[in-house]
Amino acid sequence: MKRFLLFSICLSLSISALAQKDLEKYRRSSLYSVLIQHPSEPYYEEITSAFLTMPVPEKFNDHNLDIRAFESSTTMDMKRRKKDHINQKDIAKFLEDNDIARSLVAKWFNRDSLGAFNMSLVQERGFYDASQLDIALANHSMRGLSALGDAGEDLIHNTFVLINDISFVDKGKKSAKAAENITNFGDKINLLGLFDYLAAGVNEIDGFRVIISSYLFRLDWNEELEAHFYNDFWMDAESLDPARKLTFETTDLFKLEYIGKTSIQAGLTSLKNFAKKTKEQQMLTICTRAIDKSIVELQREYEQFRVKVPIYQISEDGNSVLAHIGTKEGINESSLFEVLMPVEGPEGRISYDRVGIIQARKGEIWDNRFGADDEAADLLNEANTEAAEVAKAKVEAAKAKSEGTEASFLNATNFKIISGANKIAPGCLIRQLNFKK
Repeated sequence: MKRFLLFSICLSLSISALAQKDLEKYRRSSLYSVLIQHPSEPYYEEITSAFLTMPVPEKFNDHNLDIRAFESSTTMDMKRRKKDHINQKDIAKFLEDNDIARSLVAKWFNRDSLGAFNMSLVQERGFYDASQLDIALANHSMRGLSALGDAGEDLIHNTFVLINDISFVDKGKKSAKAAENITNFGDKINLLGLFDYLAAGVNEIDGFRVIISSYLFRLDWNEELEAHFYNDFWMDAESLDPARKLTFETTDLFKLEYIGKTSIQAGLTSLKNFAKKTKEQQMLTICTRAIDKSIVELQREYEQFRVKVPIYQISEDGNSVLAHIGTKEGINESSLFEVLMPVEGPEGRISYDRVGIIQARKGEIWDNRFGADDEAADLLNEANTEAAEVAKAKVEAAKAKSEGTEASFLNATNFKIISGANKIAPGCLIRQLNFKK
């Protein structure tokens, strides 16, 4: 008989501050993000600096390796199709030359310089206790992580590599050409929803715009690979074996599966006082938002890359729920989400049963894009420094003018329950069903 696995806090709809924190404990996919560099192109240093300082999206675990960038062999005058072809060759070489798949596995098991592994990261990200890990290790010669039921599938297999090629559109000919293209093909661009700026704005902020192509890969991991890992490579600090160390360092067993790619354009943000920020701050905001958009596009196309997020609060009338997800994840008033209840099968493997459907409420979608909180802070600062009535009027006017500005004052998105109201509880996970523009 299946057991419904809710966090203990799901037994009560009254959520304490501690319980709210616990509800954020859910199994995230892991992400390793890499930049393709163009040293001969303008803004090379600024783009690289911005990329290396941008935060990992909070809906993913940080699985970054030490190598975060590599140089492209493309040139600025190449057509997009040729550039993409060369990019894919460069990416394949980078992944192979640096043994990226094997390095991702090594990071999962905290491999040290002596070749010893441990399970601390698996425990942390899988929310296992020590006794569960002991069982897994005791059975490693036969079953590997299968002893935990779901660790391989839910944790290690959901490790993604995102390789980003970020180029720019300058203030001169390229920017003028971009504006011309926007004018000529505006209807098509709006239909695709790939970027949110107008031709008239192309030359602002030194005309800086980015074109980003993102290539998505997934770590290949299954029970057979688990068995190989434990039988041929595993050793801990108490069982060091030079032969096993060398075997792991020379194996080509681990692979990355290519999922797909997307290309978008992005540029000037509408944040208040954006022009007053330093070039570095502007670059960081633009590049971070561009990659966030790229992730949304990839999630639109590839379901396995879509994130799950926990419900953390239900309204007293039982008609609405709140979740920490918003415009950064591409949510709009048409967005529908399935509500998933974690279910444990007889062998301990977790699956997810759909128990309801929810939809984002118009005007109550959290603007959680990078830097959006700056606008709220600017407005509140004005409210503290100017006459109260004038400041209040400014805030209200700003809210009325921009839904994004209003949403900056939220800290979660409000969803109406379409179905399953009597089954939905805090701690259930939600996953987007549709990605309408």
